[in-house]
Amino acid sequence: MNQPVKVGDKIKLTIDSVANSADAVGKYDNFIVFVPFAVPGDEVEVMITEVRKNFSRGNILTVLKPSPFRVEPACKVFGECGGCHRQAVDYTKQLEYKHKIVVNAFKKFPGVKVNKVTAAKEPYYYRNKTQFPADMKQKKLGLYALRSHFVVDVEACPLVSREINNIYAEIRAYLVKIKYNVPTLRHVVIRVTETSGAAVVIFVLKNEDFTKIHEVSSFLRYKFPKLSVLYNINPEDSNIIMGDKHFVYAGDGRLAEKIDKIEYGFSAISFFQTNTSQAKTIFKKIKAWVSGSFEKTALDLFCGVGAISLYIASEFKEVVGVEEMGQAVLDAMQNAKNNGILNCEFLNGRSETMLVKLMKQGFKPSTIILDPPRKGCEQELLNLIAKCAPETVIYLSCDVMTLARDLENLTGHGYKIEEVVPYDMFPMTYHIETLVKLTKRAEALKVEKINA
Repeated sequence: MNQPVKVGDKIKLTIDSVANSADAVGKYDNFIVFVPFAVPGDEVEVMITEVRKNFSRGNILTVLKPSPFRVEPACKVFGECGGCHRQAVDYTKQLEYKHKIVVNAFKKFPGVKVNKVTAAKEPYYYRNKTQFPADMKQKKLGLYALRSHFVVDVEACPLVSREINNIYAEIRAYLVKIKYNVPTLRHVVIRVTETSGAAVVIFVLKNEDFTKIHEVSSFLRYKFPKLSVLYNINPEDSNIIMGDKHFVYAGDGRLAEKIDKIEYGFSAISFFQTNTSQAKTIFKKIKAWVSGSFEKTALDLFCGVGAISLYIASEFKEVVGVEEMGQAVLDAMQNAKNNGILNCEFLNGRSETMLVKLMKQGFKPSTIILDPPRKGCEQELLNLIAKCAPETVIYLSCDVMTLARDLENLTGHGYKIEEVVPYDMFPMTYHIETLVKLTKRAEALKVEKINA
């Protein structure tokens, strides 16, 4: 294909859709142009910044005619900061666009219906964890610009909780006061919980020189006496935010959350869903799907601190959770004990390794729950699940493309997709959480019984 544009060209085009990314999409002489922060229906002037064989990228110079679905962003640095992507889009339309993305991903499964996206009760101030990169040379604390490591100076973020914003504002004000004279500082990670009010700040540092950061920490503890402050050491120049070494400046570095009757305690480095309200909605759906499995067993892979395992434990005879991160397993064990839940066991290790061991021990779960990271599951694990042959597989995914890929494997092994429920876990961004229930086809179950 001959590219009708080159880098530096200024062109006019109409935006007609959104991609499964930070970009919206328009066409110029039938050539695809990806444009971040645009809204379908916008007529825009764009400067081309990148040209590939089959597509190009450009940045908005001017909105010539705004879309009827364009709204005023709540954040004054929207479009500079890359922390969110859809603030200029009416929220109802955001949900429609996300639904369409999931529907498109599931076209490879004929006859499968995708439920409407479950909206967030609060599309702003929902994040309970955020990491703010620091640039001590440029004297900035904020968030990265889209697809870069350039730090945009951010006063406050309307996506993160008000408590995080309060703590962040004090840190930022103090850094301004001391002229950002903390040469070792790389990131500021802040976590809070809705129900307990606990909060933790993790200062990610290049090395163990704590001279300057102690000054910031002392000020913070004066402002927030109950705040836990930790130091993390990451000398590596990579995209990974935190390293392996942790130091406690003050507090115990632990957080506590409650979803319905289940109380969760976890360390500052353990994973917990970033949007607590939507997590509760998802957990309720999973529990409804498995309701009444009292004589059956469940296996929760990538179980973290036991969030789903403990929430559904009352519906099963036994639940086994598997998690690779050791600290999270310790948290899960303690959570089971604190909640008086006796039918949950938690194992530390890779899902593939532990599933092989459990199968050798004769453990045959009726339900397997998957909540993997964005990259999805390894094919080895999916093949093992098919061999284990549970009646039901429940898959919670934060990336619909890797989800669809993995579901091709499972449906190829005799599983049928029963229900697909998208959730807007991250409003104002392109990200979407998708929950899927699969059941073993009747003919596949018959074959297993014959071969048993």
